[in-house]
Amino acid sequence: MKIKKVLSHTFTILIYSWVGLQFFSCSPDIQKVKENELATRLQSTWQELKKDNLIHGSILIQKGSEVLYADGDLNKVFPVASISKSFVGLIYFHKSQRGLKLDSPVCHWLKNFCTGDLRKITLQQLLDHKSGFGRDLSLISFLKRSMSADWNLQDIDTLVLDDEDLKSAPGEKFVYSNFGYLVLSRVLEVIEQKNFSQILQEHVPDSTTAAIQKGDRLPAYALVPGSSIQWELNKESTLYKSAGAGGIKSSALDLMRWLGQQRQTLPKLNKDKHYSLGWVRSENQSYQAYWHNGATPGFYSLVAVIPESDLKIVILTDNYKFIKHWSDRAEAFEQYLY
Repeated sequence: MKIKKVLSHTFTILIYSWVGLQFFSCSPDIQKVKENELATRLQSTWQELKKDNLIHGSILIQKGSEVLYADGDLNKVFPVASISKSFVGLIYFHKSQRGLKLDSPVCHWLKNFCTGDLRKITLQQLLDHKSGFGRDLSLISFLKRSMSADWNLQDIDTLVLDDEDLKSAPGEKFVYSNFGYLVLSRVLEVIEQKNFSQILQEHVPDSTTAAIQKGDRLPAYALVPGSSIQWELNKESTLYKSAGAGGIKSSALDLMRWLGQQRQTLPKLNKDKHYSLGWVRSENQSYQAYWHNGATPGFYSLVAVIPESDLKIVILTDNYKFIKHWSDRAEAFEQYLY
């Protein structure tokens, strides 16, 4: 039993290290496209990848209520990884509409933030990845969390933090931070006096959208490019520890319904920022898209909305991409959104 646990932990470390190396050096290609051609481009990209056995999953593109293209099981539940941040951002946005001050310091809710420069970190800075934290608190912190079966968001309260945990001064620059969104998830729990799973359920009732739970199995596929060969890898998910940083699951249909509900809200996000409240705003296209992607071993996801025309896109894949070139090809959808 001990050997099995060690092997499982070793696999977790290796696979997450692999993901880090795969995406560390990625610089996105940008292809400008007219809005009326976007759905067709995405459809042809999907079909080409599927023909070469490079992709497996679900895609749904709608304009208003009209389905422009759909493929795969639209009711199948996938982990959406970092799209979880978009849910958290909108929960905070709606709370700010009801009086929550996003410029409030985190120290107001988490007392271990009441020291040095940490006391300057605000909710808004965490939401915009400008808190000063790196991608994670540290490699050791990440590994401890990954390998602990009992870790939960409440453990953030007991972390011993100081200014050395910051990569830059709060508010100084954009540094994408999963840890920041774990902190935001915990602050929501403190504010609401409920666990994150309950808070999310209230935000998206009657939906497959939910926090991933311990013991959930979310099968991924291994594909052999250029053939029809594939096999299923049915590994227990560890994403239940990721909460609002990457621990949400949903289906293409329910994500599409959720996107439709955000059409009026997204344009109210700060238009002066490339990234705000869990959403990326396109800067190089003729259309204004709001979007986010997500990636975790075996899965890739993308949601996008163009509010002006009510064009909505959901892409969910559940196959491993073993080389960087494969990753770049299978995530070519993003080039139309930067």
